[in-house]
Amino acid sequence: MMMKIINKKGLSPIGLLGEILIVLVVIIILLAMVIVPKLTTQSDIVGVQIGGIQGDADKDSIRNFLDKCPCTFGDSISEGCPAMFTDEQKMEDVKKYNSEPPCGIVAGNAPVRIGTTTVEHVGREKPTEQKSEPAAFKKYQSIEIFGDDDWGADSENAEINFACSGWIGSNCPAAEKSCDAEEYSTQNLKDQCWIMASEDDAVNQCGQAKADQETIISLKEFKDLGVDNYLSVDEDEDPQNLFSWKWKSKSGYGSLICNKGFWYGCKEVNEGRELSELVNNQKYKCLENEWVKQ
Repeated sequence: MMMKIINKKGLSPIGLLGEILIVLVVIIILLAMVIVPKLTTQSDIVGVQIGGIQGDADKDSIRNFLDKCPCTFGDSISEGCPAMFTDEQKMEDVKKYNSEPPCGIVAGNAPVRIGTTTVEHVGREKPTEQKSEPAAFKKYQSIEIFGDDDWGADSENAEINFACSGWIGSNCPAAEKSCDAEEYSTQNLKDQCWIMASEDDAVNQCGQAKADQETIISLKEFKDLGVDNYLSVDEDEDPQNLFSWKWKSKSGYGSLICNKGFWYGCKEVNEGRELSELVNNQKYKCLENEWVKQ
């Protein structure tokens, strides 16, 4: 009986199956036209968000999602914030990052594409192009070297441990916890700069020395510190041995130069900027994260 009905309508089982397949193909095409653009848009949004999270807005070598002060250059030991920042200041910095536009950086209006012609800001006057000036130099009153030099170990190559805008052991904690303000001299220097040494040992080992004016700690090369005026409250020898090692700076600080009691950092955000004060009657400029005599 069923075969008679099919034959009367002129449809075979194969023909019916073909029509069903055609309908399914049409439905799939329509769904693709609706769903794929939405998925692409969401992918773009997620991509932008990931880029922001993984980025480093203030160029202090701490990614945005780990940075407690994502808009203000800070120190790694303070989770990206300046050492003296209060909790309220940290909260303000985070709000500034999360507000539109992030960190107060205003992006210019994008050009509009019409056919094969690019029109700048349709219906508006083209704004005057402004080039951002290099950032002011970050300066540090003391830096710390840290390592293990028991048994008169051979000299090594190492990165400095920390640079503090104030005093290691007072404003900023020393690597060796016993090296505090009572151990270190915090005398203000006019023509030299302090380097504090914390020696990794079971017993407190702390020392310090004065680096001469114009001493440079490179970001790219390990170099001698060239100090010869070691000081220590307990006359420890191991911290003194650390000054015989070759040292280089960290990317968060850039190359460091001693000038009138402070270490000035040269990094990417300072590119092309010249130090305002002469160093031993010499001009220095920040080029490719290194101090270059002019």
